Amino acid sequence: MNKLIRLALILFAPFAFAGDNDIYITQSGTGLTMNVDQIGGTNKVGTSQARATFTGTSMVVDIDQIGDTNTLAATVAQGNSTSFTATHTGDSNTTTLALGATGDVASTDFDYAATGDSNVLAFTQGAAATATAGNQDIIVAGTSNNINATCEVVGCINNWNVDGDSNDIDTTQTGNADHAITAIITGSTNNIDIDQINSTGSVSDVVVITATTSSGTIDIDQCTSGC
Repeated sequence: MNKLIRLALILFAPFAFAGDNDIYITQSGTGLTMNVDQIGGTNKVGTSQARATFTGTSMVVDIDQIGDTNTLAATVAQGNSTSFTATHTGDSNTTTLALGATGDVASTDFDYAATGDSNVLAFTQGAAATATAGNQDIIVAGTSNNINATCEVVGCINNWNVDGDSNDIDTTQTGNADHAITAIITGSTNNIDIDQINSTGSVSDVVVITATTSSGTIDIDQCTSGC
C-alpha cells in the first residue's frame, strides 16, 4: 500500500503547479494576516462575478501570483490601517481591487508590482466612503501594461515606477485635501494621464515626474472640476 501511495504522488507531481487553481475568500475581523502564493497559469483569487471580500481593521494581506493569465479580484469593504500587496510575475494577469465599498478605509497602504507584459490593474479607493491617508505604490516592468488607479480619499499619495515600453497609466485623485504623485518613467511610447481634482482650490496638489522616455505622451490636469 505504501508503494502505491508513493506512486500516486509521483504521478500527480508534474501537475502541482499547472494552474487553474481557484481561491474564494469572505473574511471579516480585526488583525488578519494572510499570505497567498499561486504558481502557474490561469489561477484565480476571486473573479469579477465573485470577488474575494475583506472587512476589518489592521489587516495585512499579501497575494503573489507567478505565471500567465492569473486573476485577482477583491473588495475591501472596510479596512482602516490595512496593508494590501499584490505581486504578479508573468504576462496578461488582471488585478481588480476596490477599497472602501461600504466603510472607512483610512490609513490604507496598497503596493502593486507587475513584472511582465500586458498586465492590467484597476484600482479604486474610497469610492463610497470617507477615508484619509491613502498611499499606493505601483511598480511596473514590461511592455503594454495598463494601470487605471482612482483615489477618492483625502490626502492620497501615489508613488509609481514604470520601466518599459507602450505602458498606459491613468491616475485620478479627488477629494478636498492635499494630493501627491511621484513618478519615475523609463521607456518609449508610454502614455501617462494624471488628473488631480480639488473642488475647493484652496489646498495643494503636487506632481513630480522624472521621465527618461522617447515618443511618450504625458498629460497632467490639475483643476477644481471637469478634468
